[in-house]
Parts: sequence; C-alpha cells; structure tokens
Amino acid sequence: MSINNWFKVNDESKILTPGLIVFPERIEHNIKSMISISGDVNRLIPHVKTYKMPSVVKLQMDYGIKEFKCATFGELEMLISCKVKHILLAIQPTKEKAIRFLNLQKKYPKIKFSTLVDNIDSLKLFSSLSKAIDIRMNLWLDINNGMNRTGIIPDKALGLCLELFEDQNLKFNGLHVYDGHIRHTSLSKRLNQCNLDFEKVEQLVVQIKNKIGTLPQIITGGTPSFYPHSLRKKNLLSPGTTLLWDLGYQKIWKESPFLHAAVLVTRLISKPAPNIYCFDLGHKAVSSEMPLPRMEIFGLEGASHKSQSEEHLVIEYKDHKNLNIGDLFYAIPYHICPTVAKYNKSYVVINGEIQSSWDIQARDYQLSF
Repeated sequence: MSINNWFKVNDESKILTPGLIVFPERIEHNIKSMISISGDVNRLIPHVKTYKMPSVVKLQMDYGIKEFKCATFGELEMLISCKVKHILLAIQPTKEKAIRFLNLQKKYPKIKFSTLVDNIDSLKLFSSLSKAIDIRMNLWLDINNGMNRTGIIPDKALGLCLELFEDQNLKFNGLHVYDGHIRHTSLSKRLNQCNLDFEKVEQLVVQIKNKIGTLPQIITGGTPSFYPHSLRKKNLLSPGTTLLWDLGYQKIWKESPFLHAAVLVTRLISKPAPNIYCFDLGHKAVSSEMPLPRMEIFGLEGASHKSQSEEHLVIEYKDHKNLNIGDLFYAIPYHICPTVAKYNKSYVVINGEIQSSWDIQARDYQLSF
C-alpha cells in the first residue's frame, strides 16, 4: 500500500458509516515517540481522555508506561480494569465524586489513586471525608500558571500547600501544572511562553522546599507543551492527543514526530444540487465545538464545508470529479478527543485489513444506586 494511502481499507464493503478506524502500528509509533521525547518512560503519565480504549492503555503498558491521568469516572474505571499502577483523576472532585473516589481507593488498594485540589474549602471537605472513610486521599496542588480554567495562582499557593502538607488525613503528592493555553505554532514562541509562565512555579517550588525540606514532584503540561517541559529535569509529563494525533495539534506542532493513528469514515449520501455533496458525518459523528471545517476529507481537500447538522455534512466542491452515491471517504478531525467519545467501538486496521474492533469503554459510566 502506498504511504499516501496508509488509511485505506482493502475491503470497504465491510465498513458501516459514519465510523472510526484506529491503526495499532501507528499508535505504537506514537508511544515510542512519546518515550523518546521524555527520555525516560517513567516520566510519562499520559492522559487517557483522547482514546478511552483499554487496548490503547495496554499497548502503553507493554512499553513500560504504568501511570495515567483521566478526567471522568468512566475513564477511571477503565484504568482500574487495566490494573495500572497509578490513576490521577485530573479534575477536582465534588463531594459526591470524592466519596466514590475514596471508596474505590479503599476497594483497590494495589492501585495508587490521586486527584487535585486548588482551594481551602475543597481541602477541608476532602480531609473530613478521608477521616470518615478511614483512608488518606493523595492530592496534587492544582496550579494555575496562565490558563485561568482551574488551579490556584502560584503567588497564593504556598499557604494552601502547607495546609495540605500538615493535614494528617491527606497526603501531599506535589504540583499539577496544566498549561493548555500555550498554543503558538512557532516552536520558539511556544518554548519561550512555556518557560516564562513556569517561572512563578519554579519560585513556588523553592518556597515549598524551604518550608517542608524536600522538593515537590511536578506533573507538567499537556500535548502542545509536552516538548518544552520534556527539556526540564525530573518533572512528569502528561501528553494525551499524541496517541492518536489530529489536525488541530498538527497545525500547532508541525515538527512533531507523531502520526495520525485514527480516521473517520463517511459515505456520500446525496447530491442535492450542482457541486453540492452531502455526507453522513454530522454532529453526532465528529467533534463540533469549533467552526467549520471540522475535519479534512482525503481527496476533497479545498472543498468548502457549508453546513453540518446532527446526521449530515454538506460541502461544496467545484473540482468536477465523478463522485457517486455510496462512495467511501476518509477524514482526519481537527479535534480527536471528543470525536472518539461519540463512538462505542472503533475498527482496528492493520495493513489495510480490518482485524477486529476495540471497545471505547470509557465513554460510558455505569451508575450505581
């Protein structure tokens, strides 16, 4: 198969659309690239939100990655089923979630559980719950170094850090610093902003060491700042989109070694007017939080994406190719993470052949009452 047609399936009649295809060999390439950039597999604590598949977790575990981040209880339970070493719930839990989190921690003592805190009220709540359930909660101090989504700013973090460190019901694990706001397409600008925004974190680290006598462990970055933070020493690294890759991050990190390891499949279902084509690739099949176009369709590059609704994507394409109803097309989404969450299963393709399907297990969460 031509390298330019790496995504094509030999027997396209087996594919129902819209659908998602993943390519294990490309995922393995991306895992190796993550390890190479980190310089040490033990520095990696990748986020599972991108793919939500236990099969991808197990591929990473085969390469020595043992610790993972997640954001939902569906993802947390998936990681429990994979028997990983450490699960970081990278979102500060509410009371209801904290109780469930601590009960899971007690139920699975061989796995380390940790989560985030960024304010004194949550810290007191977690302390009270930990005491009642009789288990210490592992907490990372969530630091806001410029994204302004969650976290406490470094200038105000020392007091909260000392409260956490001194609380007998809790265990201070270190600092969690996510800087998803750093999205320059220029590598030099990305490096400069990452280092500039991290200066106050470094000052905080010195203050903490002076107060408690040891340097805190630090979890840094996501995907765009993965490389800048890899140049530091001893800090942990938590990329996520690097496993499957997408157009959005490809445009930000053009020099990256990562390969697209997932594609969408869609079929032409209508030609309602001259040069107007409709595909079965609506909001329910691809992430739609951003303006059109939301994907690039191979073979229809340069097409004008006119509209999208729940089940349909309408494009205008003036290059007069012979497009027929039922033709299959492949597409790369701009944002792969919420796109994967729209599917229950993915096709697994190796060397053009559909080998099996992988469950996208963590898109669901089984409620218990």
